[in-house]
Amino acid sequence: MGSNDMDKCVCTRWAFSLSKAFENDQFERFYRRAIQAVSTEDYEKIEKYRHKEDSLACLAGRLLLRQAVRRLNGAEWYEIEFGRTERGKPFVKRPEGCDFGINVSHQGDYTVFASSCSNKIGVDVMRLDMTRGNKTADDYINSMAKSASVEELRTMRGQPTEEMKMTAFYRYWCLKEAVLKATGQGIVDDLSRVDFKIDHSERYRPGVFLTSTTVLEDGKLQSQWVFEESFVDNKHSIAVCREKQLPKHCVFRRDPETKLFFSKVDLDFLLEGSTVLNPLPEGAAKDYENFMQKPRKKF
Repeated sequence: MGSNDMDKCVCTRWAFSLSKAFENDQFERFYRRAIQAVSTEDYEKIEKYRHKEDSLACLAGRLLLRQAVRRLNGAEWYEIEFGRTERGKPFVKRPEGCDFGINVSHQGDYTVFASSCSNKIGVDVMRLDMTRGNKTADDYINSMAKSASVEELRTMRGQPTEEMKMTAFYRYWCLKEAVLKATGQGIVDDLSRVDFKIDHSERYRPGVFLTSTTVLEDGKLQSQWVFEESFVDNKHSIAVCREKQLPKHCVFRRDPETKLFFSKVDLDFLLEGSTVLNPLPEGAAKDYENFMQKPRKKF
C-alpha cells in the first residue's frame, strides 16, 4: 500500500441481507464459489452450523472481512490472512501494516461490517423481534437484569408499550455488545458495571443517526468512545462503537458531524476479486446440496 493510500479514510459500514441472497436466482453459483473463497478453517466452521441462516451469515462475515482488506489495503484475495485475539476478535495478520480496525456481527436477517481508521471498533446488529414465544417484554428485561444498571432497567421498564420496552431492551443489548467488541473484552462477568446514558429527548427509530449516547464504567465516564446508533431497516437496529481520537485523514476527524449509514451490499460485491482458497470436489456441488438440506430458522 502506497503512502498516499495510507492517508485515506477507511471508515466503512456495510450490511448484507440473507433473505435477499436466498431470493437471488444465481444463489447456487454464488454459494459454490463463496464456500471455496474462504480459508479451510473458516469452511469447517461454516459447515458445522445447523441452520441455513447461520451458515450463510458466517460465510458472509468472512467474505466481508476479506473484501474490506482487499478494498481498503489493495491486497490480493489470496494474500489476506486473519488472526483472532484470545477473546475471539478478528484482526489482519497479513498483509502487514493493516492497522485499521475491523468488526462483523450477524443476527436476524443481516450480517454487518464496520471498519475504522483506529484499530478499535465494535459493531452489533439486533433484529427487533417483538413477539418471541410467550414471553412478555418484562420477562426479557428481567432476564437482562444482571447485565443492566439500575437506570437502564428503569428506562426499559418505564416505556409505555410492550413494543417500546422491547425496542429499549434491544437498544441496550446492541450498545453493550458493541463496546465489548471494540475493547476486545468479549463477554464480561458483570455487564451492569457498563452503564449507558441515552438522551431521552431523542426519538430512537428507523432513519435516525444518533451519537449522543455515552457510557460509564464503574461510575466513570468513558469519554474515549463514540456510539453511532442507526437502523439498517425497520426491524434491525445497529450500534457501532468507535474511538473518538482518530487520525487527521479520517472523515470523522475532518467533520465530527459525519453520518455514516450502512450501505446494503450483495452477493456480487462480496465476491469481487475473490479467488479459490479452499478447492472442493466438483466445484462444491455436494457442499451446496448439504447446505440446501439444512433447515431454515423459524423467526
